[in-house]
Amino acid sequence: MLAGTAVSALSVLGFQIIAGRSLGTEAFAPIGVLWTLSFVLYTVLMIPVEQFITRRLVIAGGARHAFVSDRYVPVVILGSAWVLGVAFVLLTLDRFFEGQAVFVAIAAVMFFSRGLLAVGRGLLAGRRRYASYGGTLIAEGLALFAIALIVATLEPSAAAFAVAMAISPFVIVAFRPLVGVGEAAEPFVGDETVPFLGYLILATAASQIVIAGGPIVVGLIGGTATAVSIVFVTFTLFRGPVTSAYNLVARVLPDFTDLSVQGDEAALDSWRHRISIAGLGLAAVVAVVAYFIGPALVRAFYGGDFAPSGTVAALAGAGVGAGLGALFVGQIYIASGRTKRLAAGWLPGLILAGVALLVVDADPITKVAVGLAVGETTALLILGFARGPKG
Repeated sequence: MLAGTAVSALSVLGFQIIAGRSLGTEAFAPIGVLWTLSFVLYTVLMIPVEQFITRRLVIAGGARHAFVSDRYVPVVILGSAWVLGVAFVLLTLDRFFEGQAVFVAIAAVMFFSRGLLAVGRGLLAGRRRYASYGGTLIAEGLALFAIALIVATLEPSAAAFAVAMAISPFVIVAFRPLVGVGEAAEPFVGDETVPFLGYLILATAASQIVIAGGPIVVGLIGGTATAVSIVFVTFTLFRGPVTSAYNLVARVLPDFTDLSVQGDEAALDSWRHRISIAGLGLAAVVAVVAYFIGPALVRAFYGGDFAPSGTVAALAGAGVGAGLGALFVGQIYIASGRTKRLAAGWLPGLILAGVALLVVDADPITKVAVGLAVGETTALLILGFARGPKG
């Protein structure tokens, strides 16, 4: 999985560099918005389904019967993600997608393929088929990168690069995720599906609005297309570790679930505190490093027009460092079935991020960067040092 995560991260970076340099700041904006929309909907609605499937399979010993009574709930959630994604593109064609109706069709394919990917990855992680899980990361990343190279060579356009985003997740089918999912010896008895997923979605929605909604928010508060592109490439580059960590949490969630089933709350609390302290330290270190080298790094990858200020880079680095810690701490709450407490940690983070947007007197890019740092740090502090999952 580590190798798969590394290949996936590099492939995504390569895709964005190729698309950014081929299109320029203005023409790249639709890709930035579509990528942001995809990332938000995937993490808010689809990853909770993946984690639900993973946790259920771990508790039920890999039995397919674990989903017989409530399988309609994940289907409704994935269907809602599809509808929201397509509707957003349709309603904002003129604002974000240059009025090109082809983006609606691309979105329809993309949000179906992403839903399929989430279900397949959940089945693989729940059966601890980590080699296959890593294989999907490698295959999807390489497919995305290869198609981007072809598009850049032939006739680069935002729509053509978007097609690469839409079709690459279909590689999950090649890894046959249903293999190894058997029948239960006894009926599964688990927690309530709707409250578990409902609070998990609420928590992930709050977290992703903070960490991934920047490009859309900056456009809504008056930023230009260039500002949207700058925020997108800067935040995406710095949040690379968080994006990659979404692949790695599939490795730790089954182990945290085992500890929860065993009732080992002391071990879970110990992990929660250690991860939180590490996250705060990481946020401080990354902020300093990003201030000095962040703008140059963005300039080297994407070109001078995409470079942010040192302050924006530092704020983005701090937010991403705290967000990485909050992501892993959150797995303890998910494993314990206490997603209501997870939501209680992220909602104040979202609220304070919004307050920062209102009170900070700065340009739209800096406002969004401050909101990111404030929101992520608040959530990490609450999740890491409030009472534990069973408290």
